[in-house]
Amino acid sequence: MKIGIIGAGDVGGTLGKRWGQKKHEIMFGVRNLQSQNVQKLIHSDQNLKFGEIREAFEFGEVIVLAIPWESVEETIVKAGNLSGKILIDPTNPLTPDLKGLALHDTSVAEKIASLANTSKVVKAFNTIGSKTLNNLIFNSYRADLFLCGDDSHAKEVVKELATEIGFDVVDVGPLVNARMLEHLALLWIELALRQEFGPNIAFKLLRRKAEF
Repeated sequence: MKIGIIGAGDVGGTLGKRWGQKKHEIMFGVRNLQSQNVQKLIHSDQNLKFGEIREAFEFGEVIVLAIPWESVEETIVKAGNLSGKILIDPTNPLTPDLKGLALHDTSVAEKIASLANTSKVVKAFNTIGSKTLNNLIFNSYRADLFLCGDDSHAKEVVKELATEIGFDVVDVGPLVNARMLEHLALLWIELALRQEFGPNIAFKLLRRKAEF
C-alpha cells in the first residue's frame, strides 16, 4: 500500500519506518529536507521516499496527518483533491500548557472531514506515545489502538495497518467520538508527565463474557 505521511516528527517518523518494514511504500511530505528529523529518517532507511507535502498527498492511498493540529487547516486547503483517499488523524488539539483541549463541541478529525469534504477520515494513533510505537508488548498484553470514523472500509484499512505493527484495535464508533479520544489523550499526558508514570505506558481494554 502507498502511504503518504505529512510531517516527519516522532509519531509520523516511527509509523513510516514501521510500515516500511512491512513492505508498504512510504513517502514523507515535508517542508524542509535538511531538517534534523528528516535527515535522520533519510539515513535510517533507503527505501523511504521524501518530497513536497503536495507530492505525498498525491502519492498516498492512505494519508497520515502527523503535524501540529494548528497546521491542519492550512495543510488540507493546500492539499488539492483528496477524493478516495483515507485520512488518518493522530493529532490532539492541546492547549500550550498540555492541560486542556483548545477545541470544544468538535474535534480535529471532524474539522478535517469538513475541510476535505470526505467521510474517509479515521481518528487513530492519538492516545499513545511515540516511543511506545516501537514495542507494543506490555508483559503478556498488546497495547490497544482506539480508532473511530464514519466509513467502515476506511476503518478496516487502518485496523489492518495498526494490527500489522502489533496493536490490538478497538473501534469506538463514529467520527464524532474522536472528541472522546482527544480527551483520552489528555489522560495519557497527565499520567505520563504530571503523575510521572513516564512515556512507556499504554491503554488496554479488558473484556470477558458476562457471568450469569
